[in-house]
Amino acid sequence: MNCLKLESKKNRVLFREIFFKVKDDLLKRLNQLKINYYCQRNKKCCKIRYLTISAQEINTLNLQNQELANDYTKLFIPYGADDDFDYEKNNFIDINKNHEEAKKIDNNYVTKILDKLGKDVYFYYCKSANEEKCNKTSILCNYPTSVTSVLPDDCAYINWQKHCLQEINDNIQKEILVKLEEIEDNRLESYNCKCTGSCCKLASSEFCYEELKEKAAAGDNFATQFTSVFIPYENTEKVKEIFPEYIEFVQEKLDDDEKIYFYHCPHVTEQNLCSIYEERPQICRNFPNNPLSILPRQCGFYEWKEEVYVAALILYALIQLSEFYEDKISLAVK
Repeated sequence: MNCLKLESKKNRVLFREIFFKVKDDLLKRLNQLKINYYCQRNKKCCKIRYLTISAQEINTLNLQNQELANDYTKLFIPYGADDDFDYEKNNFIDINKNHEEAKKIDNNYVTKILDKLGKDVYFYYCKSANEEKCNKTSILCNYPTSVTSVLPDDCAYINWQKHCLQEINDNIQKEILVKLEEIEDNRLESYNCKCTGSCCKLASSEFCYEELKEKAAAGDNFATQFTSVFIPYENTEKVKEIFPEYIEFVQEKLDDDEKIYFYHCPHVTEQNLCSIYEERPQICRNFPNNPLSILPRQCGFYEWKEEVYVAALILYALIQLSEFYEDKISLAVK
């Protein structure tokens, strides 16, 4: 296994670990906001609650000693179930009947959930919903356990969800921008180009030259700058002469239906200098603005990449997760 493959494998494992750590930290931060809101005890969540898994699947999870499934089998019954319903012995529920019976309880809420989440949703009710005393378990006391849950319109925790959206938009995303600027400042202040010519001789894109020109014509700023200086190689063999190990590595990562295109700048001299340096486009002036890119070890910015790589992975994970939860919470509350 060559060094690029080893690096790629190591980085995939590292990113996976970072991603789940960032996810835990983000959810902890959002869940801390929940303490500002309180249940109004209208029992909507007791009389009708949804899951994306069936009673059969709950039983399977219960047999695997999953705590949530165990609580459901003790407390909740799916709508449309017979009087003698048993999660272990008689657990098939017709989903259409399930929806019909749930709509009789709260048509607006059921319709709202089905419209947002699709039809593969099952509705349940608590056995103690109409009783004064409640067998309080974690699924009752901690509800809603997810900030992305679709809640009844009059549920107090919708305000918690809106607060989380505000936290993501007003604070978390701004914090991301500040950290990205710090990484960029570090590059500008401490590192310089060593004129290896690698960025000029080996640019790549998932789009062919004709597609890039179409994007440029449609107003895409990056494509406009890129096609103003870079031109495609005649064939892959020409590219392999520049950096064979990198080309093989990239091609091995592609699926059968994927392709990557390589380009070079005709303005680079034999001394690896730019003959249009004062007129070069912004994408050249900013390169490399992404420390997650693969850089040759001889590149003057390679040590910068190594220095900020973990921080960049954390930010990349946080960007993905914050966008994901922003979309999911927005869907739930709109």
